Amino acid sequence: MNRQVEFFNTGDQLPTVLSYLWLIVDGVVKSYTVNQEGKTAILGFWGKQEVIGKSLSSVTPYFLQCMNDVQAIAIPSEQWDTISVNLLDRIQQIQQISYIIRNSQDDRLWLLLQWLARKFGDETLEGTTISFRLTEQELADALGMDRILVERILDRLEQENLISRLENQYILLRE
Repeated sequence: MNRQVEFFNTGDQLPTVLSYLWLIVDGVVKSYTVNQEGKTAILGFWGKQEVIGKSLSSVTPYFLQCMNDVQAIAIPSEQWDTISVNLLDRIQQIQQISYIIRNSQDDRLWLLLQWLARKFGDETLEGTTISFRLTEQELADALGMDRILVERILDRLEQENLISRLENQYILLRE
């Protein structure tokens, strides 16, 4: 079975075809939807060795956007029997996100940043940098919060020296 790696740039949309799933080889992909009022709701962030695709969600519309440069392999439905372990990891991730959004608004943001740092972090001498750009609006969309409130909480976390916001919207969680 010869699978070809496809390359996508930051901001690109991965095709959401029902008969294919995507295995992420490198990079981070955001899954999201848009509700009736036109508001974005982020469904998850996915990285290396994770499988994503429209067939794994009952949400409509369903979009997949590259948060940075992504390499992915399209897996046709005939080959899905090889990815069952990955689906168990996906279920665990959904439970983790479900736990995060059931906390107070202040705690939600901090828990999400910690989760993103564990999942997508690059260790440095100063702490862990989340390895892709993340806007205040994207954080708000992921948590069902207002962008202004997210900005205030980020300011407080920065004043408490728990995080540093780096240029280009990268976030460093301090050790």
